[in-house]
Amino acid sequence: MTLLLLNTTIKISLIVLAAMAAAMVLRRRSAAVRHFVLAAALACAAATPALRLVAPTWQATAGTWFTASRAVLIDRPLAVLDDSTTTTPSSSPQALEGGRWNTAAIARALGTIWMTGLGASVFVLLAGLCRLTWIASRAGRVTDGPWVDAAADLAHAYGLRRPPLLLQGDHASLLGTWGFLRAKVLLPVDAPHWPADRIRIVLGHELAHVRRRDWAVQLGAESLRAIYWFNPLLWLACRRLRLESEHACDDAVLKLGVEGQAYATELVDLARAFRSARPVFVPAAAIARPSSLERRVRAMLNVHLDRDPITRTASLAAAIVLAIVTVLVAGFGASAQSQFATLSGSIVDQKTRPLPGVTLTLSNAQSQSKYEIKSDPTGHYEFVGLPPGNYLLLFELPGFASIKREGISLAGQAFQVDAVMQVGSIQETITITDSDITRQPQAPITAGPRTPRPAPKLSCGPNNTLGGCIQPPTKTKDVRPIYPIGGKSGDVQLAAVIGTDGRVATVDVVGDGGGGAADVSLSHAAATAVSQWEFTPTYLDGEPIDVRMKVNVHFVAK
Repeated sequence: MTLLLLNTTIKISLIVLAAMAAAMVLRRRSAAVRHFVLAAALACAAATPALRLVAPTWQATAGTWFTASRAVLIDRPLAVLDDSTTTTPSSSPQALEGGRWNTAAIARALGTIWMTGLGASVFVLLAGLCRLTWIASRAGRVTDGPWVDAAADLAHAYGLRRPPLLLQGDHASLLGTWGFLRAKVLLPVDAPHWPADRIRIVLGHELAHVRRRDWAVQLGAESLRAIYWFNPLLWLACRRLRLESEHACDDAVLKLGVEGQAYATELVDLARAFRSARPVFVPAAAIARPSSLERRVRAMLNVHLDRDPITRTASLAAAIVLAIVTVLVAGFGASAQSQFATLSGSIVDQKTRPLPGVTLTLSNAQSQSKYEIKSDPTGHYEFVGLPPGNYLLLFELPGFASIKREGISLAGQAFQVDAVMQVGSIQETITITDSDITRQPQAPITAGPRTPRPAPKLSCGPNNTLGGCIQPPTKTKDVRPIYPIGGKSGDVQLAAVIGTDGRVATVDVVGDGGGGAADVSLSHAAATAVSQWEFTPTYLDGEPIDVRMKVNVHFVAK
């Protein structure tokens, strides 16, 4: 999540920077043009997280353009794990840190900080909206008089289908416009006593906001800023957007025939009157915001400024250019840094039949992440939404030897890893104590049935098409090793293969179980006895197969 947020923040910053640079270039054009460029850029920035999933991916290296890189699998042979070997990769903090910061802990901390800031920003925004709604519910509706007449005339002049709803509050300085379905203009308590010229100027400004839909645009920008509250560029862009909105509405009032000096005088008088009252902070467009007053007055008195509204042709051209820039920025570097990967494949047994119910564990030691799924009835599996990194994949199924695939390096897009699971080995441990009895040949012992290792509960009928149907071996003849005369204590580890007929086909001496060589006499005694063992055949999917066996023999001298 932190990586995605960082990647998206960088791309949004590039889009906002481009828009602010474009606004500087267009400083001789009207405020309406600059406002549209900034608003369209913020809309494109908000769409970037979604566009990055569908935008064409590309990279640039040393002046050359490349498509997104595919996952790279380090080719290593499958490692067959013993039953006694743990199949869970180590992910302790000591193993991960290695004298460096734990990146996963840092990512979690940054995520917590971001969520805290997001919650605070959204709370402030929602609190302002709730306060605005509460104030409007207590305000009285103005239904007649000079305000209603002026609103009807200006709505007709601006081409509005219906005039806004006029509300008179009980606050001395609260004057603003807001609303989605129908615009509302909140008037201060002394508004009925204003002169006609001031009423026309104020309503001309507020209805210009309504025609331009400035409140909805500004609210969307503030919502985007709440999500990326840590990005100073969005704070600057929102402030510049609000300022250009006020300038554009001032230009609309001047285009009505109001003189710049008269407009500036009324605006300054309003600011002075509002300054003595207690300020109320609500998310509504205000005509006399002190922070931008001086700059707006200078613009009103400058007769050389362009005050024309943006044309449809110019708005369409600006939107197309910004959309192209956004798509390019959204797709840049996605293959190597931001796209999530998909890892899938098929699992079969050694008879090439699909294996359902295999437990697959995918882990990333660096990020301390772990994902676990099971293969479906067709033996297929799929991990989706994997961030870039190096992974280890484990295949586990009762009755089969576990498989470990290392060196899976994912960097976006899809990759496939198939596996063939072998029937697991059986293991037996016996202890021979030196005595007169164990120095003599023993009669073979016919062993009773043993409880086999749990196997998957699958149908083994003739029409079964699934794999993993195992019938484990059962020992039918047991021969104990003969203790060599004068032999010492020691251990012998044997590796044997039980053939399809149930007899021991091969016996090999591995060592003493501790990495050293086993005693020759003890090894001979153990191998001679084990080679005489007999079992019922092992069946896989209805066919007999060879199966591996490990035998640990402990010789204990007196």
